[in-house]
Amino acid sequence: MGRAPKRTFKDRANPLVTSAVPDIATQVTSKEEVPALLKKLNSGDANDRVWAAASASNLLLSEDPKVRRMLLANNIVSALIERMSDSVPDVVIQATGALHNLAAADQGAAEEINRKNIYASIQQLIPRLAKSIDDIIKDNDEGKKLDVNDRKSVFLTTDNLISILWVLCETVPASLKQINSMALFPFLISFFNVIGRLPSSLIQTAGQFLYTLTDENTPAKRALISHPNAIQTLMKTVATQHIGETVTSEDSSVIRILAGGILSNIKPAVVSQLEKTYRTRPGGIPEEEIKPWEDLSRTLVQVISEYISFDVHAAAKHAAASIKAVISARAEATANGLESLPGTKHESELDSLNARISYVQLALELAANIFTDEGASESDSTLEQDAAVSDDRIDSGGLINGQCKTEDQDEDQEMADDDASEDEDVDDDDEDDMGYDSAALSDNGDDDANDFDADDMEQLLAEEGTTAQKTDDAVQHSILGVFITNIVPSLQRLAEPTTMSTLPTAIKECEVSDLSDSESIRLVASTVETFANLHDRALGCFNNVLLVIEDSVKSWFRMHSDSVASWWQFLIAVAEHLFGIENTPSELASTDQNLRFIVLEPAIGCMWTLARSASGNVPVTLQQIEGLIRVCEIAPTSDIRVKAVGVLGNIARRQPGHIEENKRIGQYLLESVITTPLMMSSNPTQALTYAAIEPIIEALDLFYDIYSDMEFDYDEPVFVQCGFLAKIRQLYQPAHKLSKRIDRRKNKGLRDRTDLAVQNLHAFIGYKASERKAK
Repeated sequence: MGRAPKRTFKDRANPLVTSAVPDIATQVTSKEEVPALLKKLNSGDANDRVWAAASASNLLLSEDPKVRRMLLANNIVSALIERMSDSVPDVVIQATGALHNLAAADQGAAEEINRKNIYASIQQLIPRLAKSIDDIIKDNDEGKKLDVNDRKSVFLTTDNLISILWVLCETVPASLKQINSMALFPFLISFFNVIGRLPSSLIQTAGQFLYTLTDENTPAKRALISHPNAIQTLMKTVATQHIGETVTSEDSSVIRILAGGILSNIKPAVVSQLEKTYRTRPGGIPEEEIKPWEDLSRTLVQVISEYISFDVHAAAKHAAASIKAVISARAEATANGLESLPGTKHESELDSLNARISYVQLALELAANIFTDEGASESDSTLEQDAAVSDDRIDSGGLINGQCKTEDQDEDQEMADDDASEDEDVDDDDEDDMGYDSAALSDNGDDDANDFDADDMEQLLAEEGTTAQKTDDAVQHSILGVFITNIVPSLQRLAEPTTMSTLPTAIKECEVSDLSDSESIRLVASTVETFANLHDRALGCFNNVLLVIEDSVKSWFRMHSDSVASWWQFLIAVAEHLFGIENTPSELASTDQNLRFIVLEPAIGCMWTLARSASGNVPVTLQQIEGLIRVCEIAPTSDIRVKAVGVLGNIARRQPGHIEENKRIGQYLLESVITTPLMMSSNPTQALTYAAIEPIIEALDLFYDIYSDMEFDYDEPVFVQCGFLAKIRQLYQPAHKLSKRIDRRKNKGLRDRTDLAVQNLHAFIGYKASERKAK
């Protein structure tokens, strides 16, 4: 279980403010045009400089990477950084907007911007901007001199500068040292003191930058904690439901969520500091100092719960309507001989929708991380007691818990050992000498066990029932209970695919009849990706919920089988929707599949966690099993295949009464996931990649669990009657050789897992051969 990955910073749909600049360049047809454009950046005519900066911003977002490379090769970065000190505000706006778009769109360009030391230019601008903002807020004589356009220029430039730093902070780790040294907290925190008197978008940009900057960045956390009144300001922002008369409820929620996210980032450091300060005080930390931090998560969860009540299907219809209008406007412009089309209100609507979805994703990221960090920690020790009583876990190796060497060894000696073991084989003569004691398996050596009678059983069940009820009560009053009740239903709604969630349905919904219209297809595909990423984030947050329940109160799944069944059917519905949609034409097939798997992979991941946590007791059907097998077969990556194998392996453990399902899964895992690639790997010309080995190891480990006991109702009719023992005997040598081909120096973790899987295979063969003899 881990924290949700940071939201990837994406470039804005359109260059900033370029719609106000007439006749900007939209394409470059020859490399000779680039120097001419750059020359205009240094023109004595301010209009030329504005045009050149706006054109550069537009061209840097071109779908053609050659255009971007030409501009970069002609040192566009240095030219734009130089324009940041221009005396004309519009030039500065366009130059900073271009740098922001470039950094967001191109990792290499972001690294170049970092190397060109843009920070000095930013630091020269900030004091001037800070004074102008202060004058505007105070409405003093200097502030009154600034008209609407002047104020807009100040706000846009400030937004661009913060956005540049935000992008660099996310994409260029080397930038953090420089950004940390810029002492930006007084400037940025001051925005939260004047909410309602600054554009909400500017405060949100500042909040997003601070949220990213304080994530796993110790110097930034220390600087924020030491800044006077910063924590109080952010706490007040989170706690205030209506933070400004001119601020919409939606903007207010976003700002509160961002303030809470920043506080959540520094919370562990603050609490640790408080513990050290009051470690000798009787009673520990004073309540007035710790309570705000204890209440933070619950307050944030409430705000997030309200904000993510987002009608994703209505949003999809709105997006489709906007796209149709944009395509129609473009067609009309082309018919009238126009090379470019100024930004339309429909494009602005799409931008607004993308921003809304982006903030929902941010809220989901924060929710996932709050839940991962907090879990059920607010409930009392009943949870831990229940985990000890009820949640004894089956070891990942089943009955087999072999140990393999993990220390680094001299490679020559290891190779010599490997050569000596090549002739090792597994046969019947070895089966009774595998380290297993049949008598030990059936006798626990405890004479008192024979005295256990029906009365004892009745008492034990009563005690377990009482413990289970206490656990359930504790869960309901914890963060976990709040998530299950308030957040999970919203996650399910957000994860539900729409008409704009797959490329074929979106093309149909947007009425794109000409598939060769690449510009329209790109617009549709970009919107599909936006919705797919929203579903992905919702499913990721849901998976975090499942993981926390599994780790802290696994018995919850047993007590709430109705919820398990409902969640399983929901996940199946998501997967079936993605599979049930017709395929796109071959020229779009790759894009279509990639977009589908953005959603399908986390859905399968949730199924894996749910099936594992519920010990396989999910209402799966044979048809659904065939669907999961299909996912394994067409999975574009080994990671997805591992997840699908994990789901299959866990539902195969269901008993009694599921022999046919077990047989289908057991045969598939053994023959297709394990045997076929292992045998292929024996051919030197068909060596497996390290990634391709992962599903084999996962399937082997699950296979040991599934057939770990002859008493399972499916063991005789499946493992025995299908001749699995004879088949796995043939796997030992190929598996052993595969393990030795993995270079421990390049992938130690995989080598160790494979060594252990092979050792367990050797032991499993012996165990299963002797198991029935012991009876």
